[in-house]
Amino acid sequence: MMLKQRKSILIWCLILLVLAGLLSGCNAREQAQTKTQELVIGIGRDFYDGPDSSNFLHGSTGVWESLTYLNENLEPVPHLAEKLVSDDTGKVWTVYLRQGVRFHDGAPLTAGAVVKSVTRLKERAKLDEYGTFLNLEKVEAAGEREVKFTFRQPEPAFPAKVAYHGCPIFSPQSFDAEGKIVHPYGTGPFKFAEYKKGEALVMVRNDDYWGGKPKLEKVTFKVIPDPSTRLAALQTGEIQAVADVGGILPEQAQVIKGDSNLVLLSRPVTTTHYLLFNNKKPPFNDVHLRQAVSLAIDRAQMVKEVLNGYGEPADTIFTSLARAWVVKGLWTTDKNKARELAAQVKAGTPRKVVFIVNSALANRWPYKPIAEILQSELKAFGFEVELRILEMGAWKEAVKKGEYDLTLTPYTLMTGDPDFFFGRWIHSNGQMNVQRGVGYNNPEADRLVELAAAEREPAKKKELYDRLQRLVASDVPLCSIYHDVCLYATRKEVQDLTLDPFFKPSLEKAWIK
Repeated sequence: MMLKQRKSILIWCLILLVLAGLLSGCNAREQAQTKTQELVIGIGRDFYDGPDSSNFLHGSTGVWESLTYLNENLEPVPHLAEKLVSDDTGKVWTVYLRQGVRFHDGAPLTAGAVVKSVTRLKERAKLDEYGTFLNLEKVEAAGEREVKFTFRQPEPAFPAKVAYHGCPIFSPQSFDAEGKIVHPYGTGPFKFAEYKKGEALVMVRNDDYWGGKPKLEKVTFKVIPDPSTRLAALQTGEIQAVADVGGILPEQAQVIKGDSNLVLLSRPVTTTHYLLFNNKKPPFNDVHLRQAVSLAIDRAQMVKEVLNGYGEPADTIFTSLARAWVVKGLWTTDKNKARELAAQVKAGTPRKVVFIVNSALANRWPYKPIAEILQSELKAFGFEVELRILEMGAWKEAVKKGEYDLTLTPYTLMTGDPDFFFGRWIHSNGQMNVQRGVGYNNPEADRLVELAAAEREPAKKKELYDRLQRLVASDVPLCSIYHDVCLYATRKEVQDLTLDPFFKPSLEKAWIK
């Protein structure tokens, strides 16, 4: 009898121990789940734009959304909108909004809310950075979920223009009386929580996200400008990912590949890297010299040697991902022809060239070695090139004033539409043409840019943009060097973190293993 009792007690003790172990395991898993579903991403730039901007925070934060997004083929797809319909003139667009969407402050997505966000951009031109609503005559609510946009001219690219940064949508409670953003109440999978100036941005999960609750509970973007420090932070586990365009330098790829705790990833994005000429003054007001420099650049060799193969030699004016629009084979290498053209530069032309490099950009891409290669090519033409490394603010001021001869810059085709390049860089009044001191002025180019932007018939539009691409390749107001293949990396425990063509991370899908 006593033996049976002892056996019974022993069995119950074993059962209790097993249950305790299971409960302990569950608690441990729950604690691990709570602890690990917080992702820290290192970035080389600050994603905070502030109250007096169109978006307050970069779109990569997942806080706000737009009416459409662009898919892998750079085609506009409805997002906060369910559909977008144009009238017969192409001047009036009606947007039908998605049902069941709420802002982070609990307010529903309505036509009135969209009108408020759009009107803010329309009435404050400096906020409409992409010129989305430059030709907008009026925007009005045509119903609870219908928004009517009326333009002064046909806007065939409207669905592409209102994607991503072209039209961020916020709750009306986000703005003060002056139109500044006091708190970014968006509709995205994450909510803004905290900003530490120049250090970090913190987002927390939006449990009520219309697209489904994300797995990550918290995301922190940690600003680490120096690329070596950024990589070291990834190696030590201080951060769990580097996920932004220009976040990983090509020479760091092998280090990451050799670390068993890290995963190296890459994908082509819509960013192209350009050499800008100051077209307004000698020596680069001479088209022969601009053509000579472009022909002297061995883009394939540069990608192989400087970028370790992580790039696409540019033979198109803008990103080759815009497959429906690009004309290939426009940039070639011919050093003999380059020397012939350089020899045609007029006697007495200044032989000293100032090449400025933005230090912040040089921390994200190998701009200094690229500039040194170009310096060597120009020396062969008899030009002395002075390289100047400037911090971001000084660089912006210098290019705006035209106090340079050459510089390098990235540019992303954010709408997937060619007008986002030609209208901003090639038109004489184009925002980037002016802001970056390029000074290109060609009446024929202006005419073609305006015609192409308003053309609704696809074949005619394509013909106009083909002509523009060939014109740019001939005039060379700037030239493409390479198309970006974005390197990014994670620690092994990070799952399903990918980038889209506009280098936006998939925070709504990512999780920690």
